[in-house]
Amino acid sequence: MARGRIADRLTFGPARRRRQMLRRLRELDRLDAAAGASNPWADLPPAPGPYAGSSRRAGAGRPLSEVERRERRRRRSVAVLTALVVLGISGLYLHDEYGLTLSRDGVSGFGRLGPLPDPGDGGAHAFAQTDQGQPVTYSPCRPLEVVVNRGLEPPGTDGLVEEAVARVAEATGLQMTVVGGTDEPPSDDRELRQPVRYGAGWAPVLVAWTTPEVIPGLAGDVVGLGGSAAVSESGIGLRRYVTGTAWLDAPALADLAAEPQGRALVRAVIMHELGHVVGLDHVDDRRELMYAENGGAIDFGPGDLEGLARLGTGPCR
Repeated sequence: MARGRIADRLTFGPARRRRQMLRRLRELDRLDAAAGASNPWADLPPAPGPYAGSSRRAGAGRPLSEVERRERRRRRSVAVLTALVVLGISGLYLHDEYGLTLSRDGVSGFGRLGPLPDPGDGGAHAFAQTDQGQPVTYSPCRPLEVVVNRGLEPPGTDGLVEEAVARVAEATGLQMTVVGGTDEPPSDDRELRQPVRYGAGWAPVLVAWTTPEVIPGLAGDVVGLGGSAAVSESGIGLRRYVTGTAWLDAPALADLAAEPQGRALVRAVIMHELGHVVGLDHVDDRRELMYAENGGAIDFGPGDLEGLARLGTGPCR
């Protein structure tokens, strides 16, 4: 029996039986109405809504059966988390969801928000994740909001995050913008949804100036880390990125900012990490900014630009 119940739940048997029961209840209501049966609750005033001006469905004033209560609770659950995998050093999280997911400000429009990017002449590039042979991307039809924790921002680096975000937005065609500051601390276990801090929907991309003591991955010669979380909605569609992080080693980048061309080099580091956020991986070509070690490059190379352009032309979801 226990094994049968587990299999039944995995195949969504209880939900199916609830739907069948509700269909039967609705059919009984229809037959009662056709036969002229009276509604004992018809003359009762409707129960007050959850807030002034709230709309309610017809018949909301009558008591609910236990089956209907369970069905209503089930429908209120927007998404069911079925798996969560932490992908180690890449800093990416992968999990599947079932149900409807809304952006922070509701369902976005159906067209892309930014201009189509120019891929240029092309060159070496690689993608952090692929799905069915295609790169995993952010939706070009949703705004990609970025917040910045500036608590440890080094002197002389003001505005560099905004400049780096603007460059990535230009190269991808994504509507990617810095929307403000945040007190959210950097963490390797960041929650993808933070309704208390950011409201409903996915948390925005977080860029944070931090230290190796807080983010151990920044130890040694590493001056930045970046990555994004990918989800699959409805359990059958291609994965898409929904939020990400970029950790910047504040002490190391403070020293770099003091060097000749320091601001340009720090901006390049931020661009590199944001390249990871939107879906680029490292390449073996030293001419590209996405090479694992920066030898003085201050802008994206031709391969970087081709990869970023592809990442900006994903499907609208």
